[in-house]
Amino acid sequence: MKKIIILFLIFSHSINAQEIELEYCLQQVTTHYPIFKRKDIEKEINEISKKINHNTWLPQLALNGQASYQSDVTQVSLPQSPIDPLSKDQYKVYVDLNQKIYDGGITKIKNDIQTLSSQIITSNIESEIHNIKQQTQQYFFHALLAQEKIVIYKINQYEIEQRIKVAEASVKFGTLKQSEADILQVELYKIEQQIIQSVFDKKIAVEVINLFTGLSLSAETTFIIPEPVVIASDNFENRPEYKSFRFQKESLDKNYGLKVSDLLPKLNLFGQGGYGRPGLNQLSNTFDTYYIVGARLNWDFSGFYNKKKNKEITQLQKNSIDAQKESLDYNLKSQKISLEQNSNQLTELIEKDKKIIGLRENISKVAASEFDNGVINATSFLIEKNAEIQAKQSLKIHEIQKIEIQYNIKLLTGN
Repeated sequence: MKKIIILFLIFSHSINAQEIELEYCLQQVTTHYPIFKRKDIEKEINEISKKINHNTWLPQLALNGQASYQSDVTQVSLPQSPIDPLSKDQYKVYVDLNQKIYDGGITKIKNDIQTLSSQIITSNIESEIHNIKQQTQQYFFHALLAQEKIVIYKINQYEIEQRIKVAEASVKFGTLKQSEADILQVELYKIEQQIIQSVFDKKIAVEVINLFTGLSLSAETTFIIPEPVVIASDNFENRPEYKSFRFQKESLDKNYGLKVSDLLPKLNLFGQGGYGRPGLNQLSNTFDTYYIVGARLNWDFSGFYNKKKNKEITQLQKNSIDAQKESLDYNLKSQKISLEQNSNQLTELIEKDKKIIGLRENISKVAASEFDNGVINATSFLIEKNAEIQAKQSLKIHEIQKIEIQYNIKLLTGN
């Protein structure tokens, strides 16, 4: 009969209540938390920046104008063919046109660098989201633990209420002192206080989860205990920090490649068309139109002086990133070892909890029967009953803590 009552209490605790799972909460973080919007913004910035780089292959036009006055001009004096001297005030308006033909691969490398830069920023954003997920998960288990405590307290509350009814009947018949019934009533108030405290603990956790996820959970929401998971691998490559390390090293290689590309020759077509005085004919003093077209080759050799040094710097920078990665490896592995040992400890504690509960339930049954028959007082009964409740709480806490550790390992490894 008692088991039926307990099942009914647990069922009534969750009936008509909204249910929520951990994975769904974590999914909502990735879509709701404000920093996630930066990923879309960064993606758009990356696309626009690459278009800007691509536009360097379009013809580059520039409109120029100039008016000047000079103190002297070149004069040619031939007796048989006098030439009028040029005017000291000179004018020209012209358009410059440049068309890139070969740039040594610089534009492509710049696009690659821009993409890698965007990926690094995105990885940093994902790292921040990962931290928010970790906090959300922490509050989920806080809410879950408070919820399970409430269930245990309510079962205890029901049993104490039944004992009070028996005690009050005994007081009426004069077989029990009123003080014994009062002791039970005080205990009932204490249980109600514990329920109130756990309800507020759950409410606080729910409000934080709502803030991170955008959900509308309430204190009546039922938090589903997650299925156990086991992560044995020490591979942390899925974490956003490791992605960032890879992108940073690739970016260093691309930046070095950009310096190498600067050493290659550059070929451009150019043209200039204009109107001015003088035109291309420097002996004519009239306004005239003109144009120039051609090809321009540029090859700067000065970059070869630092090529070796640039390569050394790039390698040192990559070594620095490897050192950061190695340091993070040690840190994460030590955390995982600690979590795994705590999990192993909890496994052993849970086995002991189950044995203790079995014994405590038997002791409580005997104590309840003795109290009903006037063999022991209310204080003695409550000592045994509270020991049973504490044992059940200990088991539930240890079970939830073990599952929480498993999910902390899952997040730690980036899964």
